[in-house]
Amino acid sequence: MTDEQRHVMREQNNQRKSDSYARLTPEQRNNRRARDRARYASMPDEQRQLKRDQMNRRNSARRRTLDPNCIYANATHGSTNVIYQNLPGSTHLLKTQPDCRHCGAKRFEYEPPGFCCMNGKVKLQMPEPPEELRRLYSGEDIQSQHFMENIRYFNSHFSFTTMYCDYDKNLASARDGVYTFKAHGQMYHNIHSFGNGGNEPSHLQLYFYDDDPSLSHRFRRARDEIYRERDISIIRCLVHILRDNPYSETFRSLGQVEDVDEYRIVLNMDYKLDQRTYNRPLTSEVAAVWVEGNDINKHFDRSITLFGNNNNYYSIRPSDGCYDPLSYPLFFPRAELGWHSDIPREGIDLSQISTTRQRNADNAG
Repeated sequence: MTDEQRHVMREQNNQRKSDSYARLTPEQRNNRRARDRARYASMPDEQRQLKRDQMNRRNSARRRTLDPNCIYANATHGSTNVIYQNLPGSTHLLKTQPDCRHCGAKRFEYEPPGFCCMNGKVKLQMPEPPEELRRLYSGEDIQSQHFMENIRYFNSHFSFTTMYCDYDKNLASARDGVYTFKAHGQMYHNIHSFGNGGNEPSHLQLYFYDDDPSLSHRFRRARDEIYRERDISIIRCLVHILRDNPYSETFRSLGQVEDVDEYRIVLNMDYKLDQRTYNRPLTSEVAAVWVEGNDINKHFDRSITLFGNNNNYYSIRPSDGCYDPLSYPLFFPRAELGWHSDIPREGIDLSQISTTRQRNADNAG
C-alpha cells in the first residue's frame, strides 16, 4: 500500500469517527471525556508514557504524510518546499443586495425578502448602551481603539458561557503552517456550574469577586507585556459598566458566602419580557438563588440549575432568550432579552400568545 493510500484510509477513518462524535449530545460528550480522563488517570506510569509516545509518533507521521492536494519539490517526506495544486483561480463573491427597507438589516444573495422581519411585521427595539460603553464603542482615544481591536478578548473575558465545538487540534496548533480553526459539527455555548473545587476562578466564577476593589482575580487574566496596562484599564471600566447586570448581581451575591457548595442558582430560560420594548429586566426575573433545603426550585417553569458542588456544563440553545446576554454581555450589558423564536408580530403582545397556547393545550388535552 502506498503512502497516499494509507493517508486516504486514515482520513476516511478519522472522518467516520468525527461524524459519529458529532451526533453525540453535549451530555454524552462530557460523559465520554470523563471516562477517558478516568481511564488515563488509572493507567500505570509506564503505560501512560507509552500512550504519550504513541500519540506523538502518530501526530508526527500525520504531519509528514503527503497530502493528495499538494506535491513536494524533492519528493521526500518532511520537506517544507511545497507546491500546492488545484487552488481556485478566482474568488466567488456574493452579489451585493440592498438592505431591508423595513428594518435596515443587511441581506445576502438568494435570501428572500422578508426573511429578517417578515416585511416589517416584526419590529425590534435596540437597547441603548450605557454612556461609558458607548464611548468605548465610538470613541477615538487610545483606550477605545484598544477596546475595538480586542473586543473578542474582552467579551470572552466577561462572558458567562464557554464556547465548545469539536475542532481539528493539529490545524489549530499552528505547528505546521498557518493557524486554522476547523470545526466539525455544531458549535455550542455552555454554562458551567460554579463549583471550582479549589481551582482558579474562570468565566462566571470571576463575577463572585468583582466587589473586591483590587480586581486582582481579573487582572491575573490580563495579557502580558505590551497589552497588560491597557487591558487592566478597560477591564476596570467594564466591571463598573456590568455592575447593574442582573446576572452579575446574582453571582456577586455569592462572593461573600462561606458555604457556596450548598447554594443553587436557577437561570430563567423563559421569555418574560417583550423583546420589542426591552424593559430592563430585574434580578428576580432572570435568576433565583437558594440554599439547599428551601423549596423555591420551581420558581421558573423553564430553567437551568447551576450547582455549587459540581463542575458540570449545561448547554444553552441559541433559541433561548438568555443565550445572547449570557454569551455576549458587551452587546447586552443590562441582560436585555436576546433573539428568541416567540417574538410576536406587530400588534400582538406576549399575553395573547400565552392565552392562545394555553387554550390550544387545553383543547388537545
